[in-house]
Amino acid sequence: MKLDRALQKRLLEACANNYPGYMSRETWNDQFEELDEHVLAANLVYLHQHGLMEKSVSIGHQNDYTFSLGGLCCTEAGMDFLADDGGLSAILGTLTIKLHEDTLQKLIAGKILESDLPDEEKGRLVEGVKELSGEATKHLTMKLIDEGLAHLPRAIEIVGSFLR
Repeated sequence: MKLDRALQKRLLEACANNYPGYMSRETWNDQFEELDEHVLAANLVYLHQHGLMEKSVSIGHQNDYTFSLGGLCCTEAGMDFLADDGGLSAILGTLTIKLHEDTLQKLIAGKILESDLPDEEKGRLVEGVKELSGEATKHLTMKLIDEGLAHLPRAIEIVGSFLR
């Protein structure tokens, strides 16, 4: 197979060492010039298609390759890929979900109303939930999440049996 993870890592690391500039001619000559050009081209194109490197290969009519040292540069995505912590992409890509207490109360009340409890019990619980303070709603929500996670293995079993 032409795609080689070790070679891809070497290419990215060589580019990262010169970031934000381009790979030097010396680095190219020392590390990559003797490699099979088809394998090298495939891996450079692959890294470019994933947005990790700038375009550095031109492919001619006869599938001959021209390598451009002026294109051998990591993108910000390439630098983040190499970073142990995922770089700024990991920070900027964090998803924060905010639920207001009234939304949480409505979600909990909705599940109570869907339950098999007697109507008078449902009404009492729903009213109780509506009267909770913000802190009490947060505490109840955390308890419900803990309980749901405690039953996660059973939920996974249910999904598995459903899919069979």
